[in-house]
Amino acid sequence: MSTEKRYRITRYNVEGEQLETVLGPLEADVIEAVWASKKPVTVREVYETLKKKTKIAYTTVMSTMNRLYEKGLLDRRIERGKGGLYYVYWPKLGKENFKKSAVRQVVDSLLKNFGEIATSCFIEEIASNEEELKALREQLEKILKEKGR
Repeated sequence: MSTEKRYRITRYNVEGEQLETVLGPLEADVIEAVWASKKPVTVREVYETLKKKTKIAYTTVMSTMNRLYEKGLLDRRIERGKGGLYYVYWPKLGKENFKKSAVRQVVDSLLKNFGEIATSCFIEEIASNEEELKALREQLEKILKEKGR
C-alpha cells in the first residue's frame, strides 16, 4: 500500500472554472506552471513564469508551492546550488489524473449526499446533448456487458 499522501477535495467553488473550482486561483496558476514545465522546477522558475502575467511576490509563490506540497499535490527535494540550499518541486499527479480524481471526488460527494436527485440531474443534463447521450449509452452497454448482464 502506498504511503503517498492523496489530495482530498475540501472545497468546491461552483462559480470557478476548471482548476479554480477545487483550488484557489493562485494555487491553480502555480500548479499549471509546474505542469507546463515538464521537469522539476524551483520557486524562482515558477515566479518568473507567473510574474509575466501578474504582479506577484516571490514569497507568495514560495508559500503557495509549500501549501501545494503540504496538500499532497507537489513533491520536492532539497538541492544545493550557488546560493545555498533550495527546493525543487514536481507534481505528484499529472494534470489529467488530478482532474479525474477531483471530478470523481465531487461526483462521489454529490451521489452520497443527494443520491437519486444527483443521478437524475446527471441524466437530464446528458440527455440534452445527443453526442453525450450516445457516449453514455455506449459506456453503459460496455459496463453491462463486462458484468454479464
